[in-house]
Amino acid sequence: MATEEGSAGAPMQAAGTLIIADGKVLFLRRGPDGDHPGEWCIPGGKIEPGETPEQAARRETQEEAGYEPEKLVRLGATSDGAVEFTTFYHECRPFEVALSDESTECMWAPIGSWPEPMHPGCRYVLESDTFKAIKKAQMTETDLARAMVSGEYSSPQFFTNMWLFDIRITGTGTSYRSKDEEYVYRPPEEYLNDEFLARCNGLPVIVDHPDNCNLDSAEFKRRSVGSVLLPYIKGDEVWAIARVYDEATATLMSQDQLSTSPNVVFRNPSIENSTVTLDGGQKLLIEGNPKLLDHIAICEAGVWDKGGPPTGVSTTNVQEPEMNEEERKAKADAEAKQELETRAKADAELKAKADAEEEKAKADAEKWDKLMSAVDSLSKRCDAFEGKKADGMPGDELAVGDKKADAEKEKADEEEEKKKADAEEKEKEEAKADAAKREGALLARVADLEKLLVQTAQLTPKPLNDSDYAAMADAQAKADSVFSAFGKSAPRALNGEDLLAYRKRLASSVKSNSSQWKDVDLSKLDASVFSIAEERIYADAMDAASRPAVSENGPVMRTRTSEAGHKITEFFDSRPSWMDAHRPPRMKSKIIQPKAH
Repeated sequence: MATEEGSAGAPMQAAGTLIIADGKVLFLRRGPDGDHPGEWCIPGGKIEPGETPEQAARRETQEEAGYEPEKLVRLGATSDGAVEFTTFYHECRPFEVALSDESTECMWAPIGSWPEPMHPGCRYVLESDTFKAIKKAQMTETDLARAMVSGEYSSPQFFTNMWLFDIRITGTGTSYRSKDEEYVYRPPEEYLNDEFLARCNGLPVIVDHPDNCNLDSAEFKRRSVGSVLLPYIKGDEVWAIARVYDEATATLMSQDQLSTSPNVVFRNPSIENSTVTLDGGQKLLIEGNPKLLDHIAICEAGVWDKGGPPTGVSTTNVQEPEMNEEERKAKADAEAKQELETRAKADAELKAKADAEEEKAKADAEKWDKLMSAVDSLSKRCDAFEGKKADGMPGDELAVGDKKADAEKEKADEEEEKKKADAEEKEKEEAKADAAKREGALLARVADLEKLLVQTAQLTPKPLNDSDYAAMADAQAKADSVFSAFGKSAPRALNGEDLLAYRKRLASSVKSNSSQWKDVDLSKLDASVFSIAEERIYADAMDAASRPAVSENGPVMRTRTSEAGHKITEFFDSRPSWMDAHRPPRMKSKIIQPKAH
């Protein structure tokens, strides 16, 4: 890939070929005498006078890689002002690369695992939308799903005969379930784990919940539109890439912003779940671990939208239907009317609340007025009785007895009312203390769960940057040169695995060939010691591959992979007799000597 300057005012014209074989891209490393020395690029160079870009790409590929592609597909042209580079695409079987003096080495790199440092023009091509289409054609449905999870591809994606959508399975924490008029709490530790993700694999995707909540044969046939392919954890929620086969549903999901709603079944709800009554009288349902994930439903709004707009279906292709002026005016009028109705409803609710408080205050005032009137009446009667007694006026003994009995009855009634009021007040205080105790326990549990969630988030693997990916690729390439001698390929790094752990895992796979290190636990070595062990292990493994141990029972077969990806089978034996069957037959003779007379 050349970057020489063209004539004044016009960029230099160049062309090259992006070659893919068995899902790997051919890269060449620029030599020290050319432009961008030491950087990786695709075969290419300057367009000679009289050549078309396609002819130049074919010629440069033959000169730099020793391979002349027949069919080329034009991807497009890029320009940085000094060079306009036209890239062509070619797919073939692996071949032996014959380097020219312009390059120092070559590499077949798996798609997405690019070598570094890379030529900037080459990087631009590999990050373009055009190459994404080519890369997608090389993927399996699981590869594409993983790329969607990483954010490389948006949702939805059409693949062969289905659509892949990024959807939410469930949220965690607290939300409000309007159907049951209760708050619900799903503990994060019950859902944000590998076991729950495994239970989500293959989960049916349906349109709306059945009337009886759970699926049966008839409802499955009527509502099923796909299934979950790749579940994963996103923040405090569980999401998944789902297959959707129904075209009408896929179109609706692409055009309208929809959500999702999971259906879970508990074995013993009264035991596994617990309900708490909050100060305001609302119920809070704390769920346990469900025994069944029945399905995930596509719907207009879900509980785990948490009162906000629908967010259960991730799509970058939401389109509103085209409207004419009359339809837009009608929509604006309807929205204004709805806003007025909402305000009127809110005002009515405020007025009703104020009226209720006023009525309660009035009733309380009337109650206290009646009580004070009774006390005042009793006081007046007592004062009158005492006054008559002081004046020495004779009174009717029966009347005095009646008044005394009335006073005692009123006093007893008063004491009874006081006891009843005290009992009610005590009951209210106990209920309030019990509610505060339960609420405190609930808040403590929620705090513990949130603390656990923070700790879990701190253990989440750190995302890899470009240099990390480059180091991983170098480690894989180094190990692959050894693995290929045994007819194998070095595995990729696992998700969340750091560079040192990855190198140790690679070396552990072949350490049995090293007498010095085969019994050593590599995972316990520090970085400096492991680097020494790694070099020795790979050297011993290559030596063992070139001189395999032979057997007394017959030849030993060994299969290895050449640099071009060809499988080569070789046989080794220390006994010369094993080739006797393939040698020409020996001549037999007998020497006859004449007898002496």
